[in-house]
Amino acid sequence: MLELPEPVDNPALMAAQMSAQVSRIMHGRKVDVLLCAPNLMRLPIHDMAFKEGELL
Repeated sequence: MLELPEPVDNPALMAAQMSAQVSRIMHGRKVDVLLCAPNLMRLPIHDMAFKEGELL
């Protein structure tokens, strides 16, 4: 989960780009990227990611 202090204009594109970058660094390992920003709705998946996600 990437927590951002500013609103995000295109969250789907940003998450996809971040996921691709991290995946390349991790030699193709699949990763899921969630964004948390002031203009995005916070969902239960965000709480789950915070509790169970792996810090990279």
